[in-house]
Amino acid sequence: MLYKKFFFICCMVFSFSVSATKIQHIKRVSICGIKNISKNSILRTLQSNFLKKRSVMDVSNLILCLRNTNRFIKINTTTVNDTLILSVQEFPTINKISYVGVNHIKNKNINVMLKKFNLIEKGFFCRVNCNSFFSILKKKYENKGYLNAKFRLIIIRRTNNTVNLKIIVDEGIPSVISRIDMNDEKNFFKKKIFTDLSISKTNLLWNFFSIHQYNSIKFKNLLRELHSFYIRNGYLDFKIKSVQKYCSTDKKNIVIKINIYTGLQYYIKHVCLHECDKLYNYSIINQVQKKLSHSLYCESTLYQAKMYFKHIYLPLGISNTRFFFHSEINKNNHSVCLYVGVDVLKPCIINNVYFSRNSNISSKFINCYTNHSKHDFFNENYIIKSCKNLFKTGLFNRIQVYVKQHANNSNKIDIFYSFKVSTNTRTFNVSTNYGKDRGLLLQLLLLDKNLIGTGSELYVRILKNFADTDVKIHVLKPVGFLKNFFLKSDMFYNFVHKRYFFAHKYIDKLFGFSSSLYTSNLKHKKFSVSFEYEKIKIMCKTPYITLYQYFSSLSEKLRLKPNISDFFVNDFFIKYIFDFNNIKEKDFLKKGCHVKLIGKFTLPFSDNFYHKLFFNVNQYVSLKNIYNSILHNFLEFGTGFTSGKYVFPFYENYKFYNKKTKSGFQDNSIGPTAVYYEHKNDLVDGQEHQSSLNLFPSTKHIGGNILVHANTELLFPNIHIVKKIFNMFQAGLFLDAVNIWDTSKNNTIPLYLISNENNIKNSDSAHISIGAFIRWMSFFGPITFYASAPLHPYNAPNNCLDEYGMNFS
Repeated sequence: MLYKKFFFICCMVFSFSVSATKIQHIKRVSICGIKNISKNSILRTLQSNFLKKRSVMDVSNLILCLRNTNRFIKINTTTVNDTLILSVQEFPTINKISYVGVNHIKNKNINVMLKKFNLIEKGFFCRVNCNSFFSILKKKYENKGYLNAKFRLIIIRRTNNTVNLKIIVDEGIPSVISRIDMNDEKNFFKKKIFTDLSISKTNLLWNFFSIHQYNSIKFKNLLRELHSFYIRNGYLDFKIKSVQKYCSTDKKNIVIKINIYTGLQYYIKHVCLHECDKLYNYSIINQVQKKLSHSLYCESTLYQAKMYFKHIYLPLGISNTRFFFHSEINKNNHSVCLYVGVDVLKPCIINNVYFSRNSNISSKFINCYTNHSKHDFFNENYIIKSCKNLFKTGLFNRIQVYVKQHANNSNKIDIFYSFKVSTNTRTFNVSTNYGKDRGLLLQLLLLDKNLIGTGSELYVRILKNFADTDVKIHVLKPVGFLKNFFLKSDMFYNFVHKRYFFAHKYIDKLFGFSSSLYTSNLKHKKFSVSFEYEKIKIMCKTPYITLYQYFSSLSEKLRLKPNISDFFVNDFFIKYIFDFNNIKEKDFLKKGCHVKLIGKFTLPFSDNFYHKLFFNVNQYVSLKNIYNSILHNFLEFGTGFTSGKYVFPFYENYKFYNKKTKSGFQDNSIGPTAVYYEHKNDLVDGQEHQSSLNLFPSTKHIGGNILVHANTELLFPNIHIVKKIFNMFQAGLFLDAVNIWDTSKNNTIPLYLISNENNIKNSDSAHISIGAFIRWMSFFGPITFYASAPLHPYNAPNNCLDEYGMNFS
């Protein structure tokens, strides 16, 4: 055994010694051991690298030259006289190559990588190239999140030194990001940062508490967006120091730690603007400069600055003004000096406005909706606003606007409107409807949006059943001499057959009309004022104290009638409404405030005399510090008051309805209840009938003249679940408090009735409830499941409670 080892070492030394020597007088070269490579190709390689006339041949360079062809595993050289014998062992030739198990990398990319490492059919199989191929393939899978990918190569040897290669890929389960940690909690929450990185909800970092598949390419792109996010928010010194990735033992979960340096935010110290022509308002420019000074230097501030300056020049007809910003950054005190460059052109004046001829709609109607006229400064915002107003009428399918410079003066322009009018502006249909108090109804609707070519809107609705007939008509038209104002005329008529009587009804509004002047939506605000008349029939079939009290305030002629079954009240009043609404809504996410004020007061020649005010606030506030929750505050306050001997009409009372909020109490279950009386001669005032009077309490809530209702909801972030089944969930908590009073009930009631009524307990205490709800945005629409519990009063009857249930809101 020792002899064999010694012989092997001697052979190795002899081989290296031969390779390192220089051989002289070589006349022939003999090659042996080849099977798939032709001898001529080897000789051509040697001939191209070594000159024929060279008398001395360096054998080591010859071996190196052949090895560089990547076709040989082993090369030995020997010399016999003047012949050089090359004994070689070539790499096997690839006869066929195949791969299985590749699902998340395109076959085209696999073939490109195989070709790069010469692993192709008729190519030579080399282990080194194969290992390099698997190394690159593993990186490809790791970039896509498959850290557990495994590879196996099966070599099937064939005759003539050929092989078949089969690559088996086991991709495994993709690795997911279980947590992302950042060292910046003082400036932004992770939820805020990650949700602002991109719009798409399928992002890797969309929710930091959700699990997402790891993808290195997306992750690198989102790191760039993270850098841009901080730069946009004024952190100009922001840097990402390091990104560390920690894998679990099974490589299924990944924890990423991002170490960042934010630095301090930069603020605008000065705003410099070059001098402009005397045409422009320097006071407004100075106000803009003061607003921008000492504000945060970020993307939103620069955009707002651009809009500020743009709105200065737009009313002057300079709509094509260009603005340039140049920033000088001082890193010592973290301040920025902002230079604003303005490319101002001469103002453009509207020479004329033309409309395409259309016989169906008059030009006078179109002029009511356009916000510009002849000799005005050109403002592109007014054109956009005019088109929106015209589209809201529902009369146009398409509107095109062309602006052309005047032929004689480049500062004058002509505006051309081209309309495509809807062919069908009239709608008529017949359907059935169901009313809670009126049962099944036949409904006829007529809507004409272009009445007699004037652009006015006519709406007619008729509801009919066996008991009554209800007709409502309104006509809407724009006011020509007042921009953005509309005139609306309404009329209703209700006919009830005498043989039908509804026990739950005390009044019938028989006839009425109104004429109102209102504005369209101007900067989220609306205003309207109207003159109205109503003829009301009051039925006296079921007497109770509130009805008696109301009768006692009316004229003596009505009270002295021996038998009163019903009588009529005529009211003329003025009604005014102010509405401000800037709430923005997307799915369950809301932000903004809605304020509404409604007032109503009767005129002196009416049968009643009262003033009614109703105030409503609906507010949504984002709580970014509490996981981006939303606080919904709701407040409504209503009051009605009279003077002198008059009593607030019982049919104008406020009642509790929780249509917009959630409460632990049923609708119309709060406030004063009706107290019925029994008397031989109804409505006759006299002490001789005192002994025959009896009072009977009831559970029927009749409302009051004062309402206070406050509600607060804490809405938690939207929870996304399996999209194929559920789209979105929202959960929340609510606290509701409401109370209704009747302050006018003791004004005119006789003393002997007051003494007996004191024994009747009326519910006028505050009603407070608390609860929780879950809202699901299904394909049917929003569905809400809720549960609640009353806090006060404790002894509320069960028929007044709304402890749990479901609704579509």
